[in-house]
Amino acid sequence: MRKNSTKKTIQRFLTVFREMLSTGRKVAVEDACKQVETPDGFDSRIFGVYVAKMKRDGEIVEAGFRTSVTSKHHCGIKRLWVLASIQEKGGNRHEQ
Repeated sequence: MRKNSTKKTIQRFLTVFREMLSTGRKVAVEDACKQVETPDGFDSRIFGVYVAKMKRDGEIVEAGFRTSVTSKHHCGIKRLWVLASIQEKGGNRHEQ
């Protein structure tokens, strides 16, 4: 897999994830992953590194949990996220 292809995929994921978060709803990483086409051999676990950085930077905060809607995850528990700026304003009243 080419490095440029990986960078573009990660950038696309971050764009989609931030767009979903901007709605004010709680978002699981898998929701954004489903919207991003990945090249063959791509390990989507790399997205977690960028989500962790967003948390460390104070961009997002934890907002609860839900069970996975992806059958391959066998109803695993998924963390939900919201933008920190929305939570500070008293937002995040919507449930997904």
